[in-house]
This record gives sequence, C-alpha cells and structure tokens, in this order.
Amino acid sequence: MRVLLIYSNRSRIIEPVPPIGLSYVATATRSAGHAVRFLDLMVSRNPGRDLDEALSDFCPEVVGISVRNIDSVIAQDPSWQLGEAADLIARIRRTGNRIVVLGGPAISVLKSRALEILDADFAVIGEGESAFPGLLRAIGDGARFSCIPGLSYREGGRILTNPPELQKEFGPSGMENWTRWREYDRSGGPFAIHTKRGCALHCLYCNYPSMEGRAYRCRDAGDVVDEIERVQKAVNPRTFEFTDTTFNLPTAHAAAICEEIIRRNLKVKLSAVGMNPLGVTEEMLRLMKRAGFVSMVVSADAGNEAMLRNLHKGFTLDDVQRAAGLIRASGIRSTWFFLLGGPGETEGTVRETLAFAEEHLNYSRCLTIAMTGIRILPGTPLAESLQESGSIPPDADLSAPAFYFAPGLSERRVLDLISESIRRCPTIVHGGEQGGSAAERLFYLAIQMTGAAPPYMRFLPHFLSLPFVSGMRASRAGGAAGSLPVVYLVS
Repeated sequence: MRVLLIYSNRSRIIEPVPPIGLSYVATATRSAGHAVRFLDLMVSRNPGRDLDEALSDFCPEVVGISVRNIDSVIAQDPSWQLGEAADLIARIRRTGNRIVVLGGPAISVLKSRALEILDADFAVIGEGESAFPGLLRAIGDGARFSCIPGLSYREGGRILTNPPELQKEFGPSGMENWTRWREYDRSGGPFAIHTKRGCALHCLYCNYPSMEGRAYRCRDAGDVVDEIERVQKAVNPRTFEFTDTTFNLPTAHAAAICEEIIRRNLKVKLSAVGMNPLGVTEEMLRLMKRAGFVSMVVSADAGNEAMLRNLHKGFTLDDVQRAAGLIRASGIRSTWFFLLGGPGETEGTVRETLAFAEEHLNYSRCLTIAMTGIRILPGTPLAESLQESGSIPPDADLSAPAFYFAPGLSERRVLDLISESIRRCPTIVHGGEQGGSAAERLFYLAIQMTGAAPPYMRFLPHFLSLPFVSGMRASRAGGAAGSLPVVYLVS
C-alpha cells in the first residue's frame, strides 16, 4: 500500500522536536513492504502546500497522522493543538476517499476519545511499530480489526478499542532516514535517542506509566551506542539527546551507555531530558561528563518535603539538595522544573520551593522553570483521585485544557512570588514566559549563527542575567505570566 505519514507537530518553544516516534512507525511500515512517504510539518515553510503536493503526487491510500501534543500544558496560555490535527484531516478529506489513522503521544493519552473528537477512521493507542503494519495488513486482507493491539476503530455505530500491547524489545528509530536533518540542525534540534521505555515511578500527574508500562524495557547499551555511531556518520548532529522519561534510572543501564561511549572514544555532545534526583551520584555525573554530556533536565517538581510527598515523587528534599550540589560541582549545565499549585500547596510551600531555587540553583549554568497549575491528564493518579472525590465529573472532557490549582491558593499571589524571585534570581522563569520576547528570539538566532551545539536552553541563564534583561523581566513578569486565566480551576 502507499502510505503517507505526517508529523503534525509544529509547536516549539526554543528548539524543534524531531519525529522519533513516527520514525519508528515509518521504519517498521517500510520493512513490512509498503511504500512510505514521510511529511514532516515541523520543518515545513508552507504546511498546506506541502500536504497538498504529497497527496496529489504520491496518491496515498492510507494517511497516518502523528499528534504529539493535546495542548501547551501552560495554564496561562493553554493553546489547544488538537485543532491543528482537525484542520489537517479536513484538508485530507477534501482530496478524496483516503483512510486516516491517528497516532502519537496525544492520541495514546486520549485513547478512544480521539476518534470522538477527530474525523479519523482509526487510532493507534500506544506503541505503533507492530499495530500500524498490522492494521495495514488487515485493511488489505479485509480481516477483522479486533486482533490488532491498541487499535481504536468504528464498528456498528460504536467506537471499540483493543487493549494495547507493549513490545518486549525495540531498537533504533531510523530517524536519520526520514528527516531533513540539516533543517533541524540549523534550528538547534538535538537528535533524539530512546534508550528505554516504561517508567517505574508514580508521579501524581504523569501518564507515562499508563502508556509505556511500569517495567523498564531497556535497550542493550551496545545497541544504543551503535545507533549513535551510525547516525554520527550519516548526518553528524551537533548533539544527541536521550529522551527517556528518566535517563539515569536504572543507574546501571545509564552507566553502561556512558561507559560504552567512553570505550569507543566517540567525540559526541549529549543531553538528557529526564534526570531523577535519586539517580544523581558523583560517579554517574563523572561518567556522563566523560561521555560528552553538556546539559540535562531535572524534574524535581518541588523544593519542600510536603509537596514532594503530595506529588508522589519518591524522593526527599535531601535527595534534591544533594543532586543540586553534585550537578553544580560537575559543571554540566542543567534546567530544573518545578510545579506549583498541586494538592496541598500553600503560599508557604511555594515560598520554600522558590527559596530553594534561589539558594541552590542561582548560578550561570542553571535555569529554573516554574509552572503554575498542573495539567489534568486522563488516566493519571491526579485525574482518578479528582474523579473519585467528585472534584471533577467522571465523564469530564480532559481533552480540553484542564488544570488543577490548589483550593485557597491565589494564582495571582503565586505569580507575584515568582516575580519577586526573578528580581533576586533572574535565571528563574515562569513557563508562560518562554519564547515570548523579540529579544529572546534574537538571542537564540545569535547562538545559532555561532554554530554552538544545542540544546540552546542551556545558554538562556547568560541572557537572563544581563542587567537590561533582568530589569525588564522583573517589571513585567508577573503581569505577563498571569495575563490569561486558568481554563479549569479546581476548588
């Protein structure tokens, strides 16, 4: 069959996010014998024209659309990105009778609700490398769809969904074969690598375990480094980024990857978007630095004991403080995320978290991002507890931007506290500020022109610390961050 696969995501804060998940599906679909065309709208200058050309030139029988985001997850600017997928489907429908299949992280979160919202024929829930070629085979043979894991489909006026099935093993994505990588490289996009799937943690707001399972499925370290070595020769990205939910857990697996990179003497720059304070040790950071790590993202979420417990983080304030000290001593740049407004949050706990950032994360190689309000996602412990308590209806439409904010806590006051911290520590930012100013965009453009290796967020503290920038932000940060209302306020 002729299959057009579309990466629909065009949302970027700083760097473009490459289509690693859809690349896995494209590689598997081609291996199954189908003709595949890959349309990457992230790097398209004219998405409508490019889609029309692909439809007319390639004449696909099946169109698969990967939807990465439901919305921006920023309470003060909750852009609903499913609307973009709806527009794509409408454009495809106007060109003829083609089968439309949805997939991607947003669809896996929404499950059958995706077919209720969007005018598609099928949706693949969870991992698609087996399910999507299986669906194509069933379409070609006229077979029933009930045996395809994770498939959501229409039958007899109803929407049915088969239980998803996790793959026991997986390998490289083959993304270098599907992307116009130079365009990502010029825009500061790191090359994404998965070293494992699954998450054994129990964070209150997170849906990764429900999508990927609670058991870690780890690739062999040699296989991971084989992919890095092959991609380096093929497209030579300036940075490789490990996009696991937590790169450093299990610690033995992360250490084995670092040791294999060191053993092969690969000259690469590396980043990790998921670091857990529990797995931060002096030995791990030493290995990471020797392997070539230039940056990491740490999801601490809170800087006080009570909120760490309430968010089910599984580590203590001592763990967070120890990790902060070790990371600073390592010299590896870091970005820290904190979530303010969760269950049990008070003005006092907000002050403690911000004070922690000011004391332990106030230096030139560290960026702190504070988010206010927690996105309520289907299938998370937070959503389930709110439904059980009656705080939200059991049938609440969580496909629309919905945020939790602790009862009795003023959002306006929290934003003001963040603004006060910004005056003392300019490398603290509110999530709603990102990408918001012309000066910031010019700063990133200047970094691109130097040829520096991404991710560019690691350079942001230097820009924020400039006197004219910090003064400007302190005077307007609170108002800018809180200029739009929370869409769904739980009280």
